[in-house]
Amino acid sequence: MISEADDAAEVVAREELSDERQFLLQSLRDLDREREAGDIDELDYATLHDDYIARAANVITQLDTGDYEIAKVSQPSGFKRKLAIVALVVACAGGIGWFMATQLGQRLPGQSLSGGIADSTASLLTQARAINFSDPAKAVDLYSQVLTTDPDNIEALTYRAWLIALISRDATDDLKTLAFASVTQDLGRAISLDFNYPDAHCFLGIIRFRLAGDAEGARPELQICQDLNPPATVRGFVDSIIAEVEAALAG
Repeated sequence: MISEADDAAEVVAREELSDERQFLLQSLRDLDREREAGDIDELDYATLHDDYIARAANVITQLDTGDYEIAKVSQPSGFKRKLAIVALVVACAGGIGWFMATQLGQRLPGQSLSGGIADSTASLLTQARAINFSDPAKAVDLYSQVLTTDPDNIEALTYRAWLIALISRDATDDLKTLAFASVTQDLGRAISLDFNYPDAHCFLGIIRFRLAGDAEGARPELQICQDLNPPATVRGFVDSIIAEVEAALAG
């Protein structure tokens, strides 16, 4: 039987977690502003960014489940795995995601790995592609396994980010905030590794527009995607998204 003392302790714990959630989400926003202003170097940004995401994911999970004894998340990949599980209860594996991923087809630049690691990476990527939308949670996990041994794998960075964004479309605002912070970092890293890989630009532009409502930030990425000559089937779709962005900016 739950006592009044237990009830009071639970209320206090929930209030403390709610305060921490707000602090961490605001810290993510402040961190991005510092980066844009050039007030923080990339190493410090990445370290703090990953820490805030992991801590916020843990807090939000506790608030959502009512389990206030959940162990602390030590790595940002833990958040991504938790977020991927949302795919089991929300419907977000169709529409834009299926069309874009199918048509872009995970086209990759040349890989530099060799031997057993390359074979293992290729196998994991093949498995992930096959289940991207039938089992996105598992696909995210497979892409994460690739990144454990090959952190610069552009396909894994790009398509894990895209799946997480899709999974989060119908999630709570808190999870959307965390998802956006996570996926934009991964897509930015993919772009820094190979600027001419159009998939990352396409997805980043769509995510900025659809997930964050940032038409101004989406426009240049979609233009780069368009300039990098994506497949004809995708070009028409990108053109239509750009038209929506232009209308939003004009309005």
